[in-house]
Amino acid sequence: MDKPISTNSVKHRQSAHDKLELSADTMVNLASAVFNATQESIVVTERNGTIVAVNPAFSAITGFSAAEIVGKSMRTLQSGRQGRAFYREMWDQVSRSGYWQGEIWNRRKNGEAYPALLTISSVPSGLGQPTYYVGISADLSRIKRSELKLDRLAHHDELTGLPNRRLLKARLDQALARAVREGETGAVVFVDLDRFKLVNDSLGHSAGDELLTLVAKRLRNGLRAGDFLARFGGDEFIVLLEQTSGERAASVAAHLINRLGEPFVLSTGDEIFSGASVGISLFPRDGTSSEEVLQHADAALYQAKSAGRSTYRHYSSDLTRHANIRLALDSQLRRALSRNELVLNYQPLVTLADRRVFGVEALIRWNDPSRGVIPPAEFLPVAEETGLIVAIGNWVLDEACTQMQAWQSQGLALSRVAVNISARQFRHPEFAASVARALRRAGLAGEHLELEITEGTLMDHDATTLATLEALKALGVRLAVDDFGTGYSSLAYLKKLPVDTLKIDRSFVTDIGTDPASAAIATAIIGLGRCLGLEVLAEGIQSESQHAALLAGGCALGQGHLFARPVAPDAVPGLPGLRRRRAAQGGTRRVPACEACPAPE
Repeated sequence: MDKPISTNSVKHRQSAHDKLELSADTMVNLASAVFNATQESIVVTERNGTIVAVNPAFSAITGFSAAEIVGKSMRTLQSGRQGRAFYREMWDQVSRSGYWQGEIWNRRKNGEAYPALLTISSVPSGLGQPTYYVGISADLSRIKRSELKLDRLAHHDELTGLPNRRLLKARLDQALARAVREGETGAVVFVDLDRFKLVNDSLGHSAGDELLTLVAKRLRNGLRAGDFLARFGGDEFIVLLEQTSGERAASVAAHLINRLGEPFVLSTGDEIFSGASVGISLFPRDGTSSEEVLQHADAALYQAKSAGRSTYRHYSSDLTRHANIRLALDSQLRRALSRNELVLNYQPLVTLADRRVFGVEALIRWNDPSRGVIPPAEFLPVAEETGLIVAIGNWVLDEACTQMQAWQSQGLALSRVAVNISARQFRHPEFAASVARALRRAGLAGEHLELEITEGTLMDHDATTLATLEALKALGVRLAVDDFGTGYSSLAYLKKLPVDTLKIDRSFVTDIGTDPASAAIATAIIGLGRCLGLEVLAEGIQSESQHAALLAGGCALGQGHLFARPVAPDAVPGLPGLRRRRAAQGGTRRVPACEACPAPE
């Protein structure tokens, strides 16, 4: 039997129904509050696009108040960036599904176009036909600005603001494809500053950064509006020229070299002369990929540097062949160092008055098992370029010091062994320490080692150079200026730097009997050395007439084939003019400090 329905139950259901009625009212109020409080723009339109309601966020984003926009068409907001096809497709989808979402460009009251993420929904009537449309959108301006900023950081150099290597590759790929497709010619102009490292080393990296920004600006101002300029890295810049010719590329290169040859004035007041070298490759003739074209422009740049800098060179297939030869030679040279194929020969240093041998210069040779003896001119430039010269230079120092100590122990009257030092080896931060290690291992006093350094290297007499020279002098090592007279001969640096010897370059010695200018230069160097209290040694003496002219001019020391060619270490004791020290009571007598003086009998 069913239970009777209690009066309390009926009252409970009626109370719940009253609460549902109140919740519906609350929901209406809540919807109104959301409409007014949300940060997204909300606009309600009739079927024909006439605006009937907007929320406060709409007004804040667009600048239109409700009073200004209600009753107007949604076309008022169109930016013009999307065409009729865009809107036709949008409304076709709304008609089919009652919904559309996507990015759109609208226009604010002040005329500014802005991106928005828009959602359109139709509000159907009881018959299923849309009565209203509701558009909800978010302003994407800030997000788009962030995206643009990130994109710029990814594709532009932070220091100069120029496109970076990534954007360059993309543009070059496009230019290559277009050139192949349309039968056109383009060019890559590879620009590299000539003396940028000197600026960094002497004035600091902040000065170097400022110089790069000035260079970028000057390059940009020297190009046409349509030419593409990028910073490739470090002090390297790339100019991309489309629809051009080899002649115009060369003209652009010469123009940029001239512009960069003019002085730059930093904010500190320092005036900088940098200069630039340029390599040019044409595409698609010189390559059909961006990597290949850039590689060939770099090869041409290397040739421009080798030609004396501040010039340009075009790429040719010979450059690739030479580059491959250099690469193979570097690999072979590294193996030669590990297999003890490098040897030292020694050429005597003599006093011109009596042809007495007082020292030797160490000269490196490569004794290749298959090709025989390879002269240093063929492999040292490659070693210098690749950095292998540091390891080779350390080996030469160790070998020469050890051999010199052995000769000393044999009683030979040799007071010095001269070793040539490359610019890259000298600038290595551990150079002075490597000299100290070589002397220590051999047990050789520093006074018996003379380091020959080119004056071009010594001209960069910044704080690092001076510190290195002072460290070497603290070891007792002698310092000679090699090839003096061929570079930047200057009384200023001779006065400041602790050098002991000037070596007259062989080019002046060769012509001393036939060219009055060469004779005058040699005489001037001899006089300069005497005034500064320096020894002067002439290299490359091959004839008696050269010997006589130098001796008459006051030169005390020399070397050359007239006296002896370079010989192997075991042949040195038999050199004409080389004496042995005589044993005296209490030990062996040493050669006088001034090697130009005759040895004691």
